[in-house]
Order: sequence, then C-alpha cells, then structure tokens
Amino acid sequence: MENALREIAELHGPETAHQARSVLSKYVVAQLKRDNLIIADPIKGESLDLGPKQLPQRGGKALSREEYNRVVDHLLSIDPSDGIESPKRGRWKLEDRVAKRRNAIDLTLLQAATGLRIGEATSITWRDVEISDDGAMQVEVTAAISKTHRGRHVPVLDGRVAARILERRNSSHHQDERVIGSPADPAAAWDGRNCTAAVADLYLVLAEQLDIALLRTARSHVWRATLNSLLLDSVPEVVRTAFFGHNAATSRAHYTDLSDTSGMRAAARQLRAV
Repeated sequence: MENALREIAELHGPETAHQARSVLSKYVVAQLKRDNLIIADPIKGESLDLGPKQLPQRGGKALSREEYNRVVDHLLSIDPSDGIESPKRGRWKLEDRVAKRRNAIDLTLLQAATGLRIGEATSITWRDVEISDDGAMQVEVTAAISKTHRGRHVPVLDGRVAARILERRNSSHHQDERVIGSPADPAAAWDGRNCTAAVADLYLVLAEQLDIALLRTARSHVWRATLNSLLLDSVPEVVRTAFFGHNAATSRAHYTDLSDTSGMRAAARQLRAV
C-alpha cells in the first residue's frame, strides 16, 4: 500500500496521493476488514512520506473580458441539435441527446450570467425567477438551496441570457418545475454526475473551438471567479461577495441590503461596452 501511494505521489502529486490514501482506508481497507481478510488498517496512524498537502486555492482562475464575451457569444449562437446523430442502440433517443446538450449550454449561460454555483443553478425553479417592471431578470437563491444556507437575490447580468432562459419556460408545466431539470424529464432533478459530465464535455469543446486553454481544466466555478474579477472595480467587494454567496464575514452576510440589483446590472452592461 505504501509503495502504491508513493508511486501515485510521484506520478500525480502529493495532494492526489493524500486523497488516494483516504479512499484506500475508507473503501478498500474497510471492505477487506468486513470480508475478514485483515483485522486492522495496516497504514492507519503511520507517517508516510507522500509530500506536503497543497492548500486549497482561493478564488480560482478567471477568463479575460475578451474570452468571457467570446464564450457567451458562442454559446448563444449554438444550435443544440447541430452535429447530434441518432443513437444506433440503447434507450436514449435523438431528442434526449439534443435535450442534454441544450441543458449543458443553457446551464453554462445561466452560470456565466449570474455566478450561481452549479448546485444552485440546477435547483432553482420558475417560482424563484423574478422579472421586474423594466424587464430585468433576477433569481432568488433560497436558503434551502444555497450552499451557505443564506438566501440572496442574484441578477441575470446579460439580457440575452435572460431571454434564452425565458424560452425554456414556454415548455414548462408549473411554477415548481426546475429551470434546468433532467434532460429526459424536466420535472425531475438532473443527476449530479450526468450533469457534471455533460458540462465538462461542453467545456472541452469550447476550449478547442475558441482556443481558450483555461476551459480544458476549469469547471463551473470559473464563472464566479470571472464575474468577480471583471466587476472588481465597478462593484464594492461587500456587494460582490454577498451577491455571489462567497464565504464572507458575518457583517457582510447579515448587514448588506440585497433587494436592489440595479447597481450590478448597470455595471454588467459595461462589460460588453468596453
């Protein structure tokens, strides 16, 4: 076990080796003990030289303004049915594949225009989508679906994306249906693994088509980092952290008025003007 973990550390880095050790103890060793093949974890408590653990990165990497605009423009131009072929076998039909691709595209657009976490974006329902008198859209992230368990209102910072999202409402049947539900059954939740895999596939395609290296490795948190960076000089930090739902000091979380999103929308309109 020690030799295997050290090889993992050499080939893939110390952090991966430390994660592998946790998986080894939790799943492999635990099963061996249940099968009465061993009586104890042979490496539990042992000090193995796997290298230093890496501290988690804060904030992540962001797309440039030019890259961000290119991605959003490209996503809005895609026909989800282009290049999709009918499967030769299996229970999935052509329309299922198209629906899956449309989901990945619309989910990415929604995150790019709001900075919502992927779990929040796939949990909001049409009841949570609000349209103001001036036609601006905002999304209520309730405490029940917020990762930090604090509710907030998030403006959709691109009117074209808001219009795209509203197109989906034409096929919905009730207010409690998810905005981005399962491709096969919009009334049901999209399976987390299938959702993550579909988005990852889309990002790899975008990376190649648009020649954006970051999208080969980045995933949905890239939109939070990007929006936060692009709005750095336009919106005060306390407002940005509150809208994006970052882990912030208690004063920021509890003493910030989130009811007026006009400032965020006005700043966002400058993104394409510069």
